[in-house]
Amino acid sequence: MVSQNAASRFAALAVLGYALGLVASPALAQVSFYSAPPPADFGGGLDNAVAIPTSLSEAEAPVPGEGSAPSGSTSDGKSALGTGLFSKLPIEFTFAVREGYDDNLFTTKNNTDSSFYTNWAAGAYYTFGTPRLQLQTSLGGGITYYYTRPGDKVDFNGNYSLNAVYLATPKLTLSINSTTAYLSQPDTNIVGGTNRQDGDYMYSNTVLSGAYQWSEKFSTVTSYNFNVIYYMDNNLNQNQGRIDQTLGQSARWLLLPKTTLVAEYRANPVTYFDADLNVFNNFFLVGFDQVFNPRFKWSARGGLQVGFDQNPDDGDSVYVGPYGESTLTYQFGRSSSISWMMRYGTEASGLNNVTQRQTFRTGLSVAHAFTRRISMTLGVNYQANYYDQNNVITSYYENVFDVAVGASYQINRHWSLSAGYQFTADVAPDAEYREYTRNVVYFGANLAF
Repeated sequence: MVSQNAASRFAALAVLGYALGLVASPALAQVSFYSAPPPADFGGGLDNAVAIPTSLSEAEAPVPGEGSAPSGSTSDGKSALGTGLFSKLPIEFTFAVREGYDDNLFTTKNNTDSSFYTNWAAGAYYTFGTPRLQLQTSLGGGITYYYTRPGDKVDFNGNYSLNAVYLATPKLTLSINSTTAYLSQPDTNIVGGTNRQDGDYMYSNTVLSGAYQWSEKFSTVTSYNFNVIYYMDNNLNQNQGRIDQTLGQSARWLLLPKTTLVAEYRANPVTYFDADLNVFNNFFLVGFDQVFNPRFKWSARGGLQVGFDQNPDDGDSVYVGPYGESTLTYQFGRSSSISWMMRYGTEASGLNNVTQRQTFRTGLSVAHAFTRRISMTLGVNYQANYYDQNNVITSYYENVFDVAVGASYQINRHWSLSAGYQFTADVAPDAEYREYTRNVVYFGANLAF
């Protein structure tokens, strides 16, 4: 159970970071080293939701740059849902081969193991659109061979995503955003995910939503989010495997032509497969969606989180604390964008017999095309975790830093070269066993057609 004094100090840290403008998008700010890069005009992907248009006119009009391109790709300034992105073939294929080096394979502080690796990856991307239905789907996978890794030397990865928006009537918009992935590497961008090497795991996240325009100024959005993490290691899955569901209802009022006020409630039951760490969270939020211009947008929510927690050692308890999230995106060029996001609240702890942790996430994601051939991406993420569970652990803070840089050179229409570097550091002075640093670097070639 989190103490009130510690909660107050940690909340103050989150508010300070937000006020200083140091918050950004952890969901978008990471270079993908183990999957083929998507086409430059393909949106969606892991934790990258498709925007929901609320009218026929909005869906039909291409919107420049909804955000930065994920996973080492670049944005071309076209809407991820607009008809302007179609090529002659609706299906695009990408292939990649990479040579890389990882200096801390098992994310340990001492006695680290390192290895060169070779990665082969492929992906298929399909885009379909009509004035009422807009759809994107992708399927990808990869194999990574580590030359000197102790034990199993091969990792397998795969992912499938589906993003669709359907304008059922002039007032009703339905959407789905779904991603399922089989992963072998930690991803610090997944909320409640692991930041260390815990073996292979399945991650799936699906959001269903319906938006209804009741009048010119008033609309509602109803959403359901199903999220599951399943670890292949049986002991780990018994302690950390879980299903996370969120049912949300929001009311939206168009205050000004470019300003929408929002009031929202979310019910969030978290159910573990075996561990007695279940949680039922309630969120009471207010916020706004601001469109400064077609290239510059800001969305923010803030309010109260009330959680009913279970713990096998500490018993049942109630958590009451602040919750906030913010998304700021700006398209500053045809193929250049920046994304800035923040989240503060509780997450699954990732520790045995510890129900939740308080986490403040912040990051910055930038994609920029210097020329038609040369482009780069930059992701800078920071995560502050606070752990406290009576009768289980002594409270401590943990800081996770993640920096990723990617570069691409387009040789011709089909071939490109790419390179990337990622640095990750876990700093926990009062829990040194969790500390580690990791450097991963790669270069490779990509084929797209």
